[in-house]
Amino acid sequence: MAEPTKSYFAKLIKLTQQNLDEVISHQLDLNSERALWEVQGLFKQYSIRLKEIFSKSGRLYSYYVIRDNEVLVGFDNYPDRRALQYKYGQNYKRHLGKLVPHQHGERKETLQLTEEMTIEIFMDYLQKQFIAK
Repeated sequence: MAEPTKSYFAKLIKLTQQNLDEVISHQLDLNSERALWEVQGLFKQYSIRLKEIFSKSGRLYSYYVIRDNEVLVGFDNYPDRRALQYKYGQNYKRHLGKLVPHQHGERKETLQLTEEMTIEIFMDYLQKQFIAK
């Protein structure tokens, strides 16, 4: 496992505190097998859910904007079957378990492949897309 440093998590916490109106819950769980960081907070009228997991398989992340318990937009790199099909076509089953950066649209009805996302990029996206709404 590529272990994140304490300063990495301190940076994530600082970014969330600077960008979210209120942090509802925060979790940091480290053990020899994995590191898990998870935050729920508010940005205007939106619920924001952020998660990063470091394990032997790499860095997994999910960053979601939710309103009224429905996904408006979400970014993650989980090995989602639809994302794998988009990326690898008919041969997607050979790639099960691979991390594929992608974006979910409203109510997860749409999906598109993306570049890898970070907290910094997501916070910038959040400010640009949801500040005026």
